[in-house]
Amino acid sequence: MIPEIEYIKETELDLALQHLASDKKVIPFAGGTDVLIELRKSKNPFDRKALLDVKGLGLNDIYIHSDTVIIGAASTHTEVEDNEIIKSKLPVLTKASSLIGSKQIRNRGTIGGNIINASPCADTVPALLLYDAQIVIRSLSEDRTVPLSEFITSPYETVLQKDELVTEIRAFPVAEDYGWGYYKLGRRGAVNISRMTVAALMKVDGEGKINEIRVSAGSVFPITSRISDVEKMLVGEKPKAEIFRRAGEIAAEKMIETSGRRWSTPYKESVVKELIVRVLNEAYSRCKNDDLS
Repeated sequence: MIPEIEYIKETELDLALQHLASDKKVIPFAGGTDVLIELRKSKNPFDRKALLDVKGLGLNDIYIHSDTVIIGAASTHTEVEDNEIIKSKLPVLTKASSLIGSKQIRNRGTIGGNIINASPCADTVPALLLYDAQIVIRSLSEDRTVPLSEFITSPYETVLQKDELVTEIRAFPVAEDYGWGYYKLGRRGAVNISRMTVAALMKVDGEGKINEIRVSAGSVFPITSRISDVEKMLVGEKPKAEIFRRAGEIAAEKMIETSGRRWSTPYKESVVKELIVRVLNEAYSRCKNDDLS
């Protein structure tokens, strides 16, 4: 049973921030796809809470400013998926958004909620990490910007304070000659929660060597993150099957080092290796370089 709860809706940001700064436990939401699930789990239905609907604050604009893509935190996954700026400048995010849940969930759920929930299986986070995304946070007393890589501190925990609201995400596109890959592993083909997600951006120079590489993974480590050991190993190498296999081995070794060995490790170890190889091959196949054969 969902406990009885106060519902607040504002159309002005400052008024919404005033509610967050009050003594009451106010929970901001836009899509509500995660909030309702959490309310059903509530152990204390008499706990004083209020839901603050931020859908009417106008936080769903998507535009470019000084070569930075600005995405309103209340933009739905469908709005992100269908946006031409995102398709052109952040194709990995387009792909990630298109694979979230069902069409109904994508129409309702928001990119801000996907990030703030801080689930290890959040689909948009691996993609945004590749674009060095930043999270813009506002409160009555200050505005601050936090790198996405520092925003999530542990599973389902972030640096966001009670009186703060995420208003936008800033992402930094790469050049058009970068190849990209994104792969989501799940139990089924639709209405699917990720069991593991990997993503990559790759640039190859005129000699056919990897000039820059970014690799991220979700549900591999406690926190979705870039895999710096893999990135360091690949820079300067020519893309070959054995090199990509070694990258997969390094990712699996890092997973075990971070999380230890569990009953699921034999399965996850082999899957991580395979997914890294797949996403690197996909990224390489999209690299635009006239010298590539």
